[in-house]
Amino acid sequence: MRPVFLALGLVTLLGATAAPASAQQHAHPTSAAAASATPAQRYVTDATLRQQMREIHGAVATLERGQGDQASPQQTTRLADQVTGNVNTIIVNCKLPPDADAALHLIIGPLLRDASALKANPARRDAVAGMREALQQYARQFDDPGFPDAPR
Repeated sequence: MRPVFLALGLVTLLGATAAPASAQQHAHPTSAAAASATPAQRYVTDATLRQQMREIHGAVATLERGQGDQASPQQTTRLADQVTGNVNTIIVNCKLPPDADAALHLIIGPLLRDASALKANPARRDAVAGMREALQQYARQFDDPGFPDAPR
């Protein structure tokens, strides 16, 4: 991925939400409509992307379970930090072709935004729903057969 374009791409994706420092070194200019469309053939993934997305899935599942059990603000904040760390690992280690990379940005941008919203206010359950939506988009667009939400 090309670090030169990060500031422009992620600022656009995240709006006014500040992105972590490592995320600010990675972006591509992209057409949101083109990158968010489900591809005719799902995008390839690399080992780092698969592992980190599965860990994000686990954190989001824990957050969803905690909604009914009233998870502690500390646990919610810890899980939001975990999601942010997973996304940063993806950013640092990403080795996807440009079209897959562009589509991925439309997934990781909302993950970062919603994790930041949860960290600022652990009661923001709409942020958990936003992360679930991003994970479903990943499952539709990326070829990751072991991903829990992957189409069968």
